[in-house]
Amino acid sequence: MLQSKEAVLHVSASSAECTFESLRDDSDLVASGRYLGKSDPFLVIPVVGGIDSAMYYTDYYFAVEDVFKGDVLVDDSASSRGDSVISVRMKGGVGDRVAVVNDNAPELEEGADYLLFLYRVLDGLDGNTEGNHYYSFGDKLGIWEKGASGVFSNSEIGSVDSSSLAVMPVSDAVPASEQNLQSEDAMIEDVRNLFAAGKIDEKMLSAYEELYNASRNGFATIATDDEVAAFEEAMVASSTAHSQSS
Repeated sequence: MLQSKEAVLHVSASSAECTFESLRDDSDLVASGRYLGKSDPFLVIPVVGGIDSAMYYTDYYFAVEDVFKGDVLVDDSASSRGDSVISVRMKGGVGDRVAVVNDNAPELEEGADYLLFLYRVLDGLDGNTEGNHYYSFGDKLGIWEKGASGVFSNSEIGSVDSSSLAVMPVSDAVPASEQNLQSEDAMIEDVRNLFAAGKIDEKMLSAYEELYNASRNGFATIATDDEVAAFEEAMVASSTAHSQSS
């Protein structure tokens, strides 16, 4: 399928080194669930950058079976599949002419059970649209496979059995959703201090202020059919120009 596309873009999730403990502490939701399938890809336009910064995403649906931390929030796109079905969003998707390949996406088997370490984004930063969808840490790092013995494992982190999860200690650590907001506040304060000290110019300050204010006061949006066509046209043109120059 990828060979038939006129432009192919590879993306990778960035994530700090993870352990079971860090995933547990940082997650808004830790739950086991059965994978039901995924949505059609959709193009997201961020709050700053417009169509030039758009990205394909896909929602992966899981029917939650056991909750070990947090509350289950059902996104509109998943509600038709059941009351306890959640959406886990990742970059990537194949359009008419363009494919975005997520090199960190896990290989999921429909009907199989997984342990999920998930967080939410509470504002419009990083292409986040409004809704109750979740994100997985490092995409594949936050999704652990269930083996025949009932043990959940991730090849890059380790394993844990169901009985340990049932008595998992509750941490008072701030989840990633709140950490992100705190980091954004700290970032803009640092930028303002740099400007006050004469270390950056007003143009750079304004760029950071625009991103901060836009993400706090709005959300990314799903592209219309016309916007998708414009995005793919620009991607194909860019890919063609790159090929001709190399």
